[in-house]
Amino acid sequence: MSELSLSEIVDRLKGQIEIHRRQEAFHAGQEALHRDRREVHAAELETLTRSVAALEAAASAAVELASRPAPALPAKEPLPDLGKRLTLPRMIDRVLGEKAPGQPFGAAELTAEINQLFRNALRRPVSRRLVSIALRRMSDAGRLQGVRKGRPHYEALYARGERS
Repeated sequence: MSELSLSEIVDRLKGQIEIHRRQEAFHAGQEALHRDRREVHAAELETLTRSVAALEAAASAAVELASRPAPALPAKEPLPDLGKRLTLPRMIDRVLGEKAPGQPFGAAELTAEINQLFRNALRRPVSRRLVSIALRRMSDAGRLQGVRKGRPHYEALYARGERS
């Protein structure tokens, strides 16, 4: 055995006790920190799990709805007889006949409706610029009411009058 005195042995043991006391305190602090982080992650895990379950349920319901056969669309009414030639003012009048008086519309909306309604009769789609010019002329002639004057960043809006 080694020749250590009793006081040296006690000092060494006290040193080891102090080291272990500090390590225990350090790890207790780490344990509290990890417990807090564990609780945060557990709560987040629960939230994400519920969200994924809800998303999967919604997706399966959407797939089920999308796989059902679509109902048959009612037959489209034939194109109206617009005379010998299909002119832009006649097409505009036809589309405007379906709009309620006072309902605002612009050239973009009217162009889309004309191109949709008369797609089989047109050689190429009608341009928004031509529809805008025709609407402005109809407004100048008193057949349409101007709702908003056009600016560089937004189009002019018109409305059908009560007797148009």
